Amino acid sequence: MALSMGQQPNIRRCILGALQDLPALPDVVNKILTEADRETATANQIEALARNDQALVAKILRVVNSAYYGLPGQVSSLSQAIVILGLHQVRNLVLSISALSMVKARTPRQREILKAFWLHGMATASGAQAIARQQHLDSRDVELAYIGGMLHDVGKLFLFCNFTDTYQEVVYFAEAQGLPMNEAELSLLGMDHQEVGQELAIHWRYPEPLTLLISRHEGPFAGAPTPALYAVHAADRLASSLPHGQQPGAPPLMDPAVEAWLAWNEDEPEALKLKMEDALRHASELFGMIAP
Repeated sequence: MALSMGQQPNIRRCILGALQDLPALPDVVNKILTEADRETATANQIEALARNDQALVAKILRVVNSAYYGLPGQVSSLSQAIVILGLHQVRNLVLSISALSMVKARTPRQREILKAFWLHGMATASGAQAIARQQHLDSRDVELAYIGGMLHDVGKLFLFCNFTDTYQEVVYFAEAQGLPMNEAELSLLGMDHQEVGQELAIHWRYPEPLTLLISRHEGPFAGAPTPALYAVHAADRLASSLPHGQQPGAPPLMDPAVEAWLAWNEDEPEALKLKMEDALRHASELFGMIAP
């Protein structure tokens, strides 16, 4: 194959250079994310900020009025959406929309791959949220697990859309060698999608707890549990076993520390996968509304 381990330093430099060349998130998005984290934030304050990006507002309203939320045609303003869904859920939509808008598919094949990752992310988000609730995490950690699940593989999206041919060789290598993708990435690129995702998250000024989920979701884990991170890791593993949530490479195993933390009986994983499959049924519709 064209790639070899000796090329790691050059490839790594190219990837890091491309990351630095990415534009920052729009100023309005950063302001919304900052404001949404304030305890005193109101729906009207968020809507006042969002008025500066009508395209963003239009996408949010299209999504909120979709079958996914069960509110077809009922929501006419961003402040109304915030009242109905909650501030953090709308913030999650802003993060998702902005991430997809910054990682553009340039060809039909790239768009197909982008959609596959979107489906996997939606399944993971749904599962991570359910696990966080099962484990009785507080509401902020439940929301963190959800958006962490949705964006955990943003590094893969970047690599596929910006280094398509190179990353396709990584996929072939992973499948031929029976390796999980992050191990194949480290072997051929000198960095994995977690590190790429971490650089993206720092560049886009994501909150530190979300950056941690993106940069550490593969494990391994030791020490005291990090609940939202464990929820994303477990949901990612379950999503990889779903027909429409599978990712290239060998199916990754769940970390033993996470299995011990979950303490599931034999029926619980299957019940959760049914919930995740239900989320996938609506994910295709949302992708068409959110992706550029």
